[in-house]
Amino acid sequence: MKFQDFFVPRWKHSNPDVRQKAIMRLSDQSLLRQIIDMDDDEMVRLAAQERLAAVAGEKITVNA
Repeated sequence: MKFQDFFVPRWKHSNPDVRQKAIMRLSDQSLLRQIIDMDDDEMVRLAAQERLAAVAGEKITVNA
């Protein structure tokens, strides 16, 4: 763990496992897209894609 990890959101943590877990709590679609485009870790990007699909699905179901 880096010292800066105390001052950044968990989805920006230096540990990819922490970032991956933090993504499961996100619902901001633009932030999830940013993570998909920018994160260095493939598993984190995949988790963000899955979460984005779930969030988008939830919103479609709620509006229907």
